Amino acid sequence: MKDLGVADVILNIKLLREDGGGITLVQSYCVEKMLSHFGYSDCKSAPMPYDSGVKLRKDHGATRHQLVYSQIIGSLMYLSSATRPDISYVVSKLSRFVSNLGDGHWEALERVLRYVKGTASYGIHYSRYPRVLEGYSDSN
Repeated sequence: MKDLGVADVILNIKLLREDGGGITLVQSYCVEKMLSHFGYSDCKSAPMPYDSGVKLRKDHGATRHQLVYSQIIGSLMYLSSATRPDISYVVSKLSRFVSNLGDGHWEALERVLRYVKGTASYGIHYSRYPRVLEGYSDSN
């Protein structure tokens, strides 16, 4: 067995260590790779991932590019589950329409991609203290 030192990238997640003992998880490389793969590397950024005024419904017309849509949704799901919980809601909403999508769904998906492009350097920061992660829930 060989010691390779301190890890800096694990599963396309870059680990940025700080002097105070904190660590930040970022997937900027994965975002750039995904955007260039699907042809959105030159798009403008969007300030929000979802426009709440848009109502998405099933479209029973001819489905266009269903495979590409599902591939983009899968890539965004990986991002949202690892380091980008800010896009979780819209990705789960858009994933419901993989088999019945229309132009409105594509516009909403492109908006998410534009948002991700503008916020590629966003990640999750874990500070050194507290050592115990606490969560609270109010359920009946």
